[in-house]
Amino acid sequence: MVASQRTRDLCRTVRLKSTQVFIVAGTCLITVLITLLCIGFMTRYEVENEVANVADVDYWKDRVAALQKIWYDKGIEELNEALRTPSGPVYPRNLRIFVVQGIDGRDLATHRFPAREISQGNVNFVWDQYSHLARLKNSCSQRFPCPVGGLSRAFWTGIPLEKSVEMETECKQMDNQTDSLMSVLRQAQLAGLRTGFVTTQRLTGSTGAALYGNSLYECDERMPMGFLQSGCQDVARQLISGETGKALNVIIGGGRQMLSKLVPQTQFDPVDELLCQAGEGRNLLKEWRNQKLKQSKIRPIKFDLIQRTDELESLNASRYDHLMGVMANGDLSGNPKAPSFKLMVEKSLEVLEGKKQGYLLIVEQVREKGVNSRRQLQILNDTLVSLPKDRDTLTLVLFTNGIYPKPSLDISEETETISYLSEIFNEEEIRLQERLQQMPSESLLFAQGPRSTLFVGLRNETYLAHAIAHVLSMSKLVAKL
Repeated sequence: MVASQRTRDLCRTVRLKSTQVFIVAGTCLITVLITLLCIGFMTRYEVENEVANVADVDYWKDRVAALQKIWYDKGIEELNEALRTPSGPVYPRNLRIFVVQGIDGRDLATHRFPAREISQGNVNFVWDQYSHLARLKNSCSQRFPCPVGGLSRAFWTGIPLEKSVEMETECKQMDNQTDSLMSVLRQAQLAGLRTGFVTTQRLTGSTGAALYGNSLYECDERMPMGFLQSGCQDVARQLISGETGKALNVIIGGGRQMLSKLVPQTQFDPVDELLCQAGEGRNLLKEWRNQKLKQSKIRPIKFDLIQRTDELESLNASRYDHLMGVMANGDLSGNPKAPSFKLMVEKSLEVLEGKKQGYLLIVEQVREKGVNSRRQLQILNDTLVSLPKDRDTLTLVLFTNGIYPKPSLDISEETETISYLSEIFNEEEIRLQERLQQMPSESLLFAQGPRSTLFVGLRNETYLAHAIAHVLSMSKLVAKL
C-alpha cells in the first residue's frame, strides 16, 4: 500500500516537471519565432525604405586595384547619401521656386567641368546635391523665335504652348474673372499661403504676365486704342488692380517706366527706349500705396514701397505684411546700382516668413547679355547656399532656355525671323554648328524637400503647374497645423 502511494507521488512529480519543461520549451520557441519575425520585418523595412547601410556591402575590395578602391570608397559615400531617407513631413509647408531664364544643361555641364587652366577640378553646384531631377520638354525647339509669353503660361498656368499662343489675340476684360487663367500664384493665395515674386527683369515681363496678368501688352502705351476702350488692361494695370497682384505680399523687380509716366532718370538708371513706357497721367505706384492705405483702415497692415538699394538694405522686412520694390526703370540689368540678387531673395523671405504662415516664393533670374553665365550660376549658387535649412520647404530650381525675341519698337518677330534666313543658309559650317548649339534644349528641374519625388522623369512643360497645384492643395492642410 505504501509502495503504491509512493508510486503515485512520483508520477505526479514527473508529470508536473514535464509540464514545466513543455511550458519553458514553448516559451523559448515562441520567443525565437517572434525574434525571427521581427528580423524579417526590419529587413523588409530597410529594403523598402532604402535605409540599409551600403558601407557593409562587399564590392570586391580585395580584387580591385588600390586606385580603383579609392574611387569606389567615394562612390559608397554618395550611395549612403542617396539611400538615406530624410525624415520630415510628407507635404511641404512652403515652396521656393527659382527660375533661371537663358541657361540650360549645356551651360551647366560647361561650368561644372571648366577648362583646366581656370579651374582646379570640377565644380559641384548646390542643386547637384538635390534628391530629384526632371526634364521638361521644350516646345520652343519647334518655334523660332520662341513665343516667350506662351512658354511662361505653359509653366505657370498649365496651358500648352500651342493653345496659349491661340489665346494671345483675345482681349480679356478684367471685370469678367470667370474666363481668366488662374496661375499657381493665385492658387497659393486661395490656399491661404503668403506669396511673393522677385525678378531681375521688369515686373511686367513674360513671367509676371503669366503669374498675374492676361495680356500681351506690358503697359498702356502699346495697347491698341480699341482694346483700351473695350476695357482690356495691360500687365502693369493688372499687377496693381488684379486679384492676384493686389494679394501679393512681396513684389520686387524692375519696370518703373511701365508703372509711372514720370520717373527719375540718371546715368545709372536711364529710361529704356526699347521698352514700353506708361501713358500720360499714369502713376500706378501711387495707386498701390493708396490701395494699401485703404486696406489698413479696414484691417491694420504694415506696408512699404521702396525704390533704392539702401532702402531695401535697412528694411526690417519681417515686420511687413506687403512690400513692393521697383528698383529700375527697365530691367535691373540696366541699373548697376540695383540691389543684389541675394539681397532681394533674403528680404523677400523675411517678409514671407515673418507671419509664421506657409508661403510660395517665385524668383526669376534672367541671364544678362554680355555677362558670363558662369558668374550668373555662381550668384544663384551662393544665394541657395545661404538659405536657411528647412525640412518643411520644397525647393525647385528650373533652368530653361528659349530663343527670346529682342525688344524692338518697329520690328516684329516674324519680320526679324525672315531677315535671318539668307544669313543662315550662307554662313560657314562652324557658325551653323554654333546656331545648333543655341537651339532650345529641354528644361532641367532640380527638386529638394517634401514631395520632391513628384519631379522625376521626362515631362511636359505643363506638368510643372499641375504638380505645384497638387502640392498647394495639400500644403493648405499642412499650413493649418
